[in-house]
Amino acid sequence: MPAERINFYSESLLPIRLEGILDLPEGDPPYPGCILCHPHPIGGGSMDVPLLAIVARALSAAGWACLRFNFRGVGRSSGESTGGINEVEDVEGADRWLREREDIDGGDISLAGWSFGSWVGLRWAIDKGECHRLALISPPLIGFDFFDFLAEKALPLSTEVVIVSGEMDQFSTAERRQELARELKAELHTITGADHFLFGREKEVAESIVRRWKLPGGPGSGANHPSAQTR
Repeated sequence: MPAERINFYSESLLPIRLEGILDLPEGDPPYPGCILCHPHPIGGGSMDVPLLAIVARALSAAGWACLRFNFRGVGRSSGESTGGINEVEDVEGADRWLREREDIDGGDISLAGWSFGSWVGLRWAIDKGECHRLALISPPLIGFDFFDFLAEKALPLSTEVVIVSGEMDQFSTAERRQELARELKAELHTITGADHFLFGREKEVAESIVRRWKLPGGPGSGANHPSAQTR
């Protein structure tokens, strides 16, 4: 189905209006929902980056309704960027908007975030406590203290987590990725020869997530698909 441009409001005390793109799957609703969070805007991150568009299309083809959106202060979204401090409110607004739609299964919401978006998304998933599946793409683990909060907070055991990262990621190491995977009880996919930006490897990222998240009885659930493995 064609992508739909939409607007919704951040779950903020301020009237912050955010722009987004909704990709709906074929078939009969209600659909499971997925929120996609983009990289840091200081580096040009937005909902339009090719990797998120490819992930959205792949998940939509596999049965998810995918909402990617611009954080506050990015593109046509109002407000000002807070460097991730208050952007969790934007994710909560996206979650609320999805849950209010009759064609979305509000009890089955997942999230995929890339880099900065993985940090914001993980914090939301922990605070919300209702994220069904979580994909962290290229989480930044060195040169930043983004994930130190995990020492005090934990994901619900019911959340299914996959981490996808390039072997040559400039902002992490194999040891730090393995440590994060253990802490989150996550499945780790390492894409050989790729770096933090995963240029040219977007389809591999999308396929890794779809394989891990395959819906019972839906596209991607057949026996012809290999089980997910670290590579």
